[in-house]
Amino acid sequence: MRYPVIIFLLLHLFIATVLAAGSRSPEMVDEDDLLVPVNLKLPVSNNMPALGRLSKKNRVPILLMFATEDCHYCKRLEAEVLGPMRKAGVDPKRVILRKVMMDQYDELHDFDGNIRNAEGFAIVRGIEVVPTLQLLDAAGNELVPKIVGYQTPGFYNDYLEKAIKVSDALLKGK
Repeated sequence: MRYPVIIFLLLHLFIATVLAAGSRSPEMVDEDDLLVPVNLKLPVSNNMPALGRLSKKNRVPILLMFATEDCHYCKRLEAEVLGPMRKAGVDPKRVILRKVMMDQYDELHDFDGNIRNAEGFAIVRGIEVVPTLQLLDAAGNELVPKIVGYQTPGFYNDYLEKAIKVSDALLKGK
């Protein structure tokens, strides 16, 4: 009679452990396990002249997020701030949101039409840390200082919103 009770308890303990492991909170997710939901991913761009034309047509700034595949903070920034902005309809009405993956492209067309790799493009633009956001005009000129790094949404959303508004005002003034 004791063995069925012990087996029953062990089975319940095993099931509870499996269920608990499957429902880990985001704080418990290993950095390498973080996945950005598909509906929040920014489009990757390797054609800057096309972005410039879209920016000129819509009269809005370009926001480039420089990232790498293994950057946990890049994924969080995309999932917590930029992806929701894009999903809310900000792109392309107020700003064109795109991502440059510094470790993925074989070739990228810069704003002058030159072909280079994404890492070289980032280096020329002064990108030293990921994630870095750059707000640009249609010709690829920086409108406001780069926004470097990311930790939590908190004040970041307000800071980013202000940078977009200033960039937009500078564009409209040109």
